[in-house]
Amino acid sequence: MNLDGLTMSVLADELKSAIQAGQIQKLYQIDKTTLLFKIHTSRDNFDLIITVGASPALYLSAPLQDLPKEPSSLCMFLRKHIEGSRITSIDQINGDRIFCISIDKLEMNGSITTTKIYVELMGKYSNCIFVQDGVILESLIHVSPLMSRERSIGPKIPYELPPNTQRVSLLDFSESELLDLLRTFHQGNVENSIRNIFNGFGKPLLQELLTRAQLDGKVEFDELSPEKIQILAHVLHMVSTELKDAHGIMEYHNSNNKLVHSPIQLSTGTLEKTYETISAAIAQSVKSDGAIHTADRELEKIITNAIKKEELRHSKIQKELDDTDKMDTYKLYGDLLMINGHLQVQYESSIDLPNLLDESGNTDMMLTIPLNPQLNIIENGQAYYKLYTKLKNRMISGRYQLDSSTTKLMYYKSILYSLSLATTRESLEEIRSECMDAGIIKKSKKPLSYKLSKTNYIHFNVPGGEVFIGRNNQQNEYLTHRFAKPNDLWFHTQDIQGSHVILRASNPDDDMISRVAQYAAYYSRGRDSSKVPVDYTYIKSIKKPPASPLGFVIFNTHQTMIVEPKKPEYIKE
Repeated sequence: MNLDGLTMSVLADELKSAIQAGQIQKLYQIDKTTLLFKIHTSRDNFDLIITVGASPALYLSAPLQDLPKEPSSLCMFLRKHIEGSRITSIDQINGDRIFCISIDKLEMNGSITTTKIYVELMGKYSNCIFVQDGVILESLIHVSPLMSRERSIGPKIPYELPPNTQRVSLLDFSESELLDLLRTFHQGNVENSIRNIFNGFGKPLLQELLTRAQLDGKVEFDELSPEKIQILAHVLHMVSTELKDAHGIMEYHNSNNKLVHSPIQLSTGTLEKTYETISAAIAQSVKSDGAIHTADRELEKIITNAIKKEELRHSKIQKELDDTDKMDTYKLYGDLLMINGHLQVQYESSIDLPNLLDESGNTDMMLTIPLNPQLNIIENGQAYYKLYTKLKNRMISGRYQLDSSTTKLMYYKSILYSLSLATTRESLEEIRSECMDAGIIKKSKKPLSYKLSKTNYIHFNVPGGEVFIGRNNQQNEYLTHRFAKPNDLWFHTQDIQGSHVILRASNPDDDMISRVAQYAAYYSRGRDSSKVPVDYTYIKSIKKPPASPLGFVIFNTHQTMIVEPKKPEYIKE
């Protein structure tokens, strides 16, 4: 989500009102380009995220589900200087896409150390730089002289603002001062003059300014009449006033059907959505883009790679099994060569023989059998018998390996589905623990600081009964094999990864069973389909094969219902 400098001025006010004077209690490095600050204020606790990766942003976030357990060396270094500090000011530099967050820390000797955090949201040149006494303490991204001749960034290097910060902020001037700036510093056409004088004008706000002033941005500024310049200065002041009073951000579809964002109302385009805060809009954009590699996203990546690896192994086994189609042909070749063992074929590359073993009785049909010229006919026959035996053994072991690979693929995909349902740290830890037991990831040497509960599953009441839904395989295992009673009904989507759903009711009717089947379809990968097959049976019919993975079951009797997925109306998620 690319925001211009003027929109970020509204974000700066938003951050000031929320976290200025707050204390930084904890610092996390989520990934190589993202930091999370846990901030406590007298009113509330906030999570401030600074990311300078693919989607550079600075915003207040909802609490993240899963944070790194082990801090990086950079994180440990920054914690020493940052944690416990109080935020004294949050400023935008000259209306540009640069924020300066000043923090003070009371040292053990009673002195106060001031650190300035410069957040530069400049596209691919974005960075987060920590500065003390004008010298860079550390930064998320180091820039060497070989990478940039204009500006180096790294520890113990004096901090300099990026180029092009000589322009001014629209918000700092009155209408008469804006008029003087336009008359004095205009250069080129109207559009270029505005951008050369003022920082922060993106396309949407610049187009809105020109629309209100009824000007063509491509017209040379010198061709404007004094009245037109006066109107332009007035409109600039109007926009400045609206930005100072703005809260949140609006999302529009412009004439090219592209999404644009603005903190003030636009004269053109279709309003699609309004966000109460800019942070909320940024957070949604970052989440949809997957721009921050949180620990749960890293876990998702690991599971996805495990699935790809197993799919490659599965296809290789299948290919080897396909080769066993030649098994019977090799046996036939061996039999025919043995029958004609009296023939001299040494130094021949092939031999034509009548197919005496043809099932149709057509012995006149000739077969061309490839030979090894260095072997006699008996030795060639024995070579074909060896190939036959090898393929026969491969077929037996291959079928077993293929079944095992199919089960493992289904299991890995069920873990990936479980990850999409994880909404709490406990749920993610359950999945992580399961992945460790399955050998997908290495077991952590650091134990959990709390005990995982067995009651994290979804539970709600329905008229005449109760419904229990597992969020992951561990919960599915517990609900189906330990918690449920023999006469409880068990639901699961047919051949689709999903949750185990248990219905506990004394006399469930068809309508109740149908509704719970809809819930089972909703808590599955078939959620977005219109018709999903759901199997259901009594718990007493469910069996777990020995040594099978978590959540894997078999049953000897069941019924199937085709339903449309429906979210339970009894719960809020």
